[in-house]
Amino acid sequence: MKQKVLKRSKKAALVLMVPTATFLMAGCGQEEAVQTAAFETVDQCAAYYNPEQCKADLGQALTMHTQVAPKYTDKAACETDFGVGQCETPAQAATAAGTEPPAQASSGGFFMPMMMGFLAGQMLNRSGGQLKQPVQAQPLYKSRDDRSTFRTATNTPVARGVGSTYIKPSSVQPKPAGMVNRGGFGAQAAKRSSSSSSFGG
Repeated sequence: MKQKVLKRSKKAALVLMVPTATFLMAGCGQEEAVQTAAFETVDQCAAYYNPEQCKADLGQALTMHTQVAPKYTDKAACETDFGVGQCETPAQAATAAGTEPPAQASSGGFFMPMMMGFLAGQMLNRSGGQLKQPVQAQPLYKSRDDRSTFRTATNTPVARGVGSTYIKPSSVQPKPAGMVNRGGFGAQAAKRSSSSSSFGG
């Protein structure tokens, strides 16, 4: 009889702890992860969402690609992080996307990783109220050391493969890229993938 009472009291204690923990987390002002998705092509995206919006998101990602992708002074340094044959010049990126090369492309002299996919612009939250800091559609990359994970230009992991994912908006805000003097994206990717099991944290 005592054992049954003990079991019930332990269960009650566990049940009571859950709302308390939730309340404490909310009180700390922790950012809520929102649902979006990562894709490699418009067709993949169109299987989930409106095809026209998918095209618009891909177009935004392609335009942003030359602005936010990590820049390297030479091709070998870029390929150290992203793999052989996975780097290009801004002019090559513009040609592949069918757009005009950016102004800085004429000066030449740097390389950046090829775009491996795009992050949808928080499609699953568009029907609701506006968020203070929404997720923007943007290009995604894959490092040489972690080919299964989509990452933003700032090396933030967002999804393991194509499909929906939950991320915190503040972790994926696009930023203009600076010049990278030596390799590091790949090494950072390997460390992050081993130390983190979830995205948006």
